[in-house]
Amino acid sequence: MGVSAHHQKILLQSIAIIKPNFHCFTVTFHVQLKRHALTMQWPSSQEISEKSYLLYCSLERTVTHLDCLLSVLPFIQHHANNLSKSGLTCQDVDLLGDAFIAALKIHLGKEFTPNLENAWRYAVRMFKSIVKSYLFNTNNIVAINKSVQQQMSS
Repeated sequence: MGVSAHHQKILLQSIAIIKPNFHCFTVTFHVQLKRHALTMQWPSSQEISEKSYLLYCSLERTVTHLDCLLSVLPFIQHHANNLSKSGLTCQDVDLLGDAFIAALKIHLGKEFTPNLENAWRYAVRMFKSIVKSYLFNTNNIVAINKSVQQQMSS
């Protein structure tokens, strides 16, 4: 289970569009987070700003490997562990995804086509499913961790 080559290509192209102003993107993301009722302790805008390059690298790496969940799963789980230290709840995972999509919409403008939006929503849904399964033992249609473990033991 992963994204199609076409979706991965347009996701990476959209990341390339926001890369020159990624600092501004992280500010917008932070503003979007403030509009949601997060229960977790979220870093300040200054902390996010200071880590914007690392956030960009994490995003790019994750999208680059979405076609092979085995390679990206430990990376997402690592970030899930970091988020859990801030008191992340299952509902917060959804709100983070919503804020991320909203920030993308703002920064990509007319480039945020329905096709690109669908690709991002799918990728964010995968991320949320992995995080929720890993941290909260919630199950979507297919438990990704179990599927990956089965693939690794085969």
